[in-house]
Amino acid sequence: MASLATTFDRWRPGPRFELWVQERVRRRRGPLDLPLTLEYRHVYVMPTVFGAWFGGLLVMLLLGGLNFNNNMALLMGFLLGAIAQITTLLVYRNLVGLTVTTIAAEPVFAGEQARFRIYLKNPEPRHRFALQARMGDTADTCDIGPQETTHLVLRQPAPRRGWLDMPAFRLENRYPLGLFRAWSVMIPRTRCLVYPTPHPHPPPLPRTGRGDEGTAKAGEGDHFHGLREYRAGDPLRMIAWRASARHGRLFAREMETPQEQACELNWYLMGEGDTETRLSILTAWILRAERQQIPYALELPTDALPANLGDEHRDACLRILALHGHDGNDR
Repeated sequence: MASLATTFDRWRPGPRFELWVQERVRRRRGPLDLPLTLEYRHVYVMPTVFGAWFGGLLVMLLLGGLNFNNNMALLMGFLLGAIAQITTLLVYRNLVGLTVTTIAAEPVFAGEQARFRIYLKNPEPRHRFALQARMGDTADTCDIGPQETTHLVLRQPAPRRGWLDMPAFRLENRYPLGLFRAWSVMIPRTRCLVYPTPHPHPPPLPRTGRGDEGTAKAGEGDHFHGLREYRAGDPLRMIAWRASARHGRLFAREMETPQEQACELNWYLMGEGDTETRLSILTAWILRAERQQIPYALELPTDALPANLGDEHRDACLRILALHGHDGNDR
């Protein structure tokens, strides 16, 4: 039995077969143009390892029935063969007609795992079970109801900053009995932006005292800006109790960060160091300035942004750092 298992493992399709299928799909169909509805020419059906062993036992059962002229064995063999044949249609119908609407990925820092979200839509009035997306050693499985939309998540290590292209992956299922596997090869155009790794012990923030306008930024800070009406969610420590009692309604103190406290994150003022270390320190400074609500400007040999705060400003600065020195920074 061990020798039979070893022989069968040699016949089992391996990575070379998968690569051959991917290259064939790449030549004939190319990268995905989303949304894509899977049609019959997109879906391949082959027996699983369990299905191949089942087929071998079925052949042995039929040969035994013929050899001993056992009608019950022949009937059982034909019945099991018919069931196996029906499962090929079921496993195919469980995948065909499915729509891949979009594939997206949020930016991550180098050293983390990129999360590619594959959004699927079932346009037909029937359930689809045990749908699986697989990419290398990572996989995710879900069921999807009639005319519903769901998503699967595939993870990939992001060791370096810059653009990380999503490799080819498979949509597959083995429903209902696991005898056959239906799959479709997907070659996406999706990329994930990878920011530099924040330095674990960066120097203190540089305080240059430069500001574009010299005016204060209202919001979190250490300086009193004024009073405003209380809003739900304001912390109790920010309530101006005396003013509230005097006017008969709640007021909250609004703080500010003076613009003259803005810091300039300048590439030329960092001293010596290799490029990746400088980018790592700048990344840590950006995150620290955002936490402390200190407006910051960024200046690199190729790009510059004026002092500001907020998610959009942070993402724009991190994008510049991620693509520094790479070709096609504008993509």
